[in-house]
Amino acid sequence: MTKKTIIFGTGHETERKIFNEKKFSKIIDFCIDKKICNFDTSDNYFNGKIEKILGSRIKKSSNKIKIVNKFRLINDIDILKKNLDKSLKNLNKDYIDVYMPHWPIFNFDKNLLSDFANESIENGKIKKFGLSNFSLLMIKDFRKTFKKNISLQFELNFSNFFFNKDLLKYCYNNKIDTYCFSIAHNFPSKDKYLRNIKLENKLNNYEVSLKWLSNYKFINPIIRSSKKKNILKNIKIYKEKKIKIDEKKINSKKFYANININKIKKIQSGSGVIYKNVSEAIKNKHKLYPSPLDISLEIKKYGLLKPFVFKKNKKFYSLISGQARYWGLLIGNKKIRQIKGLLVD
Repeated sequence: MTKKTIIFGTGHETERKIFNEKKFSKIIDFCIDKKICNFDTSDNYFNGKIEKILGSRIKKSSNKIKIVNKFRLINDIDILKKNLDKSLKNLNKDYIDVYMPHWPIFNFDKNLLSDFANESIENGKIKKFGLSNFSLLMIKDFRKTFKKNISLQFELNFSNFFFNKDLLKYCYNNKIDTYCFSIAHNFPSKDKYLRNIKLENKLNNYEVSLKWLSNYKFINPIIRSSKKKNILKNIKIYKEKKIKIDEKKINSKKFYANININKIKKIQSGSGVIYKNVSEAIKNKHKLYPSPLDISLEIKKYGLLKPFVFKKNKKFYSLISGQARYWGLLIGNKKIRQIKGLLVD
């Protein structure tokens, strides 16, 4: 997938209670009918159900459907091969266009992963290998072993842009295809510069974010919507004349703050799984993967993959994103008193 395009995202893990398979299937059919034939998915989305829904469409469609597929990273090449074959069967495809581990693990075996990727490409089971949610340090480390071109996937929006500046520069300099999700997440609606652009061009938060990313030749934005009219509008906006957006004029300093951990009184999680203290996080009875303990070792070795996201209430703060990383940081540094993170509206 070297030609830049819109990718339709199929991740609904945080919406399990309201997910409607019939409606979702109709949206996939609509996308294919409108020539959006590039989909991002993962083998763990509803335990493979999303793969199977896509596979049923691939089987009957005359259009060439391309898949960016993510998988659970394990240091066992036999399990990796088995899981790849299972995804190919679910998707009704002979090969996967871009295949990448969904999340890193602190002790990932770069030689084993490289051997798996090379063998899978040589066997024709995948066209291109990639990495999802890996830090720049991890990416550089892996590329010392894996010499073929890769693709990358990570969250990118106006709020975390400055956190990812070095990664974006690296992608540009090395001509790396990237797939970016949560493109309007935590939109800084109070920023005057962005607010003026929205008003001048009659765009909402999502639309101006999509416009912004359309300016980057190496970024393929991942969009998600359950409404046909929004999908059509996104296609139109993406193809229309570009709008120049100068990131330097965004007041990014206001996005970040040092938060006293004693003032963090509420923790939220998209998965619905919440630990109340370090002891619970270490025990990991809900089997988060990677576990908070594993993430503590990952942070020690590679640093933070993503920024924490906080929301300020009257007298305290809520952690609204990054629970596993939060406990991982506290497990590895018991003396920490402040945490730097994104402060959203």
